Amino acid sequence: MDYSALRRAGGTRSLGTSPTFEKIQRLQGFDGSVTIATPHEVDAAVAAGGQELFRGFEEDRYVDAFLAGPVRPGGGTTGSGTYASPLEHVALHYTDPARTQDLATRQARVVRMALRLDAKKITLRALESERHRTRMQVDRELRAVRNIANPTAEDTARYAALLDKELTIADIGQYGALRGWDAIDGSDTWSNREWAVLNPTALLIQR
Repeated sequence: MDYSALRRAGGTRSLGTSPTFEKIQRLQGFDGSVTIATPHEVDAAVAAGGQELFRGFEEDRYVDAFLAGPVRPGGGTTGSGTYASPLEHVALHYTDPARTQDLATRQARVVRMALRLDAKKITLRALESERHRTRMQVDRELRAVRNIANPTAEDTARYAALLDKELTIADIGQYGALRGWDAIDGSDTWSNREWAVLNPTALLIQR
């Protein structure tokens, strides 16, 4: 992976908060259209073992944009991605944190989804452990290049590339997407049991 090229994506047009993450999504084929499904199809996916998820939106126009695609990724406790929870009441809270809207309005802004059965999922703890080993290796390589007494142009370029790699994988959502994971399961870490979906094309979205 050319991490320097990924970092240069910062100058490109972006839908969300991280142009680098969106470039990774494009490289991985995670930027396709979402799949709209019937309640029966989502029920069947969940019954077969697909993870049920809910996402709440503060305004109707955000729901419409999500369904029309492409999905606008955000950021959060688990890095870049599209956040959702298996707990419907958590999604309901995000539709109106101040509780000024009536229940029917709030419920209409909750989108029910299911991850496809073949989606590649990893727990946040497992991904953190894997990324830690990678970051340690990058740190060792950085120290080795930094300690070269008379660095060549090649050494300098190598150092810059390692710095770009370090900055890229500092976002665990970006690291997970680079590794090809469709979703990160943070349910054993966070009280709201949130997931970060890295590949929206792995979702069936009920409508």
